[in-house]
Amino acid sequence: MSHHQIKSPKKHPFWLKATLILIGLSLLFVVVSYGKFILMPIAFSAFFAMLLNPLVEIFEKWKLGRAGSILLTLLVVLVVLAGVFSLISAQFIQFSERVPEVTEKLKTTTNTAITFLEESVGISQEEQSQYVQQGINNLIDQSGNYVSSIVSATTNMFTVMTLMPIFIFFMLYYREMYRTFFRKLVDVKKGAGSNIDGLLDRIQGVTQDYLVGMLTVIGILAVLNTTGLFIVGLEHAVFFGVFAALLAIIPYIGIIIGALPPLLYALLLTDSFLTPVFVIAVFGTVQFLEGNFITPRIVGSKVSINPFVAMVALIIGGELWGISGMILFVPLIGILKVIFDQIEELKPYGYLLGNTVEYHEDK
Repeated sequence: MSHHQIKSPKKHPFWLKATLILIGLSLLFVVVSYGKFILMPIAFSAFFAMLLNPLVEIFEKWKLGRAGSILLTLLVVLVVLAGVFSLISAQFIQFSERVPEVTEKLKTTTNTAITFLEESVGISQEEQSQYVQQGINNLIDQSGNYVSSIVSATTNMFTVMTLMPIFIFFMLYYREMYRTFFRKLVDVKKGAGSNIDGLLDRIQGVTQDYLVGMLTVIGILAVLNTTGLFIVGLEHAVFFGVFAALLAIIPYIGIIIGALPPLLYALLLTDSFLTPVFVIAVFGTVQFLEGNFITPRIVGSKVSINPFVAMVALIIGGELWGISGMILFVPLIGILKVIFDQIEELKPYGYLLGNTVEYHEDK
């Protein structure tokens, strides 16, 4: 057994372990589902706290004190976010000025589609109007649910944004307390204290490397997207490029979703048929580079889970916590793998989550 592995208790029958695992997973699903109002901001805050901890330690070396160092760190983050938000907002305001043009273009496209259906399929305009009216009535019937969902999502977002700086502050301020708690949780007399320290260091290291790597990838994608759209000649290239890059934080599908707005814009508001084709080519090229070169080289195996597990994590995360779950669950599964790899009885599950070749190479 390696130096950092935690000794496991005596073995139990397989049926008992399987039953306990199923019960545990069921309870975890219920807790995560119903407790997202507090668990989601705590999870985001924990990730950001681990990401910002090195910067706080640098400021502490300047004799600013812990509270002062944390506040200065949060101020730096606020300034950076404000700069990014201002850049996107300026581009968005310019884009919004063309919304009436987009609406008019949609009307023209709709009329063309109606005429096409009448001529080719034989559906009269009256029947099409009937179908549209039915759709509108159904939409109105469901509008109450949509409005309440939007209001709820907006309220939750503001709640999370308000709570996160407070949570991050206290997580950074009491970081030694949490380490001491885990040391006390394990019987230090049996020599597991140093193992816990090693496990916590690995979790923090993996999370920091993953988050820094993802931020680097997002920055590179923003430059590539914007440059490609500028070359194509699409207006508001900075807005579309940065927007698509930010969505890359959602693994696998984020870039595809981010490519849809510039593609629709090119289809509706450009006269050239080639422009939408060039937009697809730009994002297709960036997607290829991101999947095969950028992310593997920068993020690498920091969160060493296989693509199938990542897709399952995306689906479950999206179902439980929406977009926030799709962002959070992949690194959370990566942290679980780190924990499983350090506990003898859980190592098979860590192997199942990870990449076989990387797993054997690490041994």
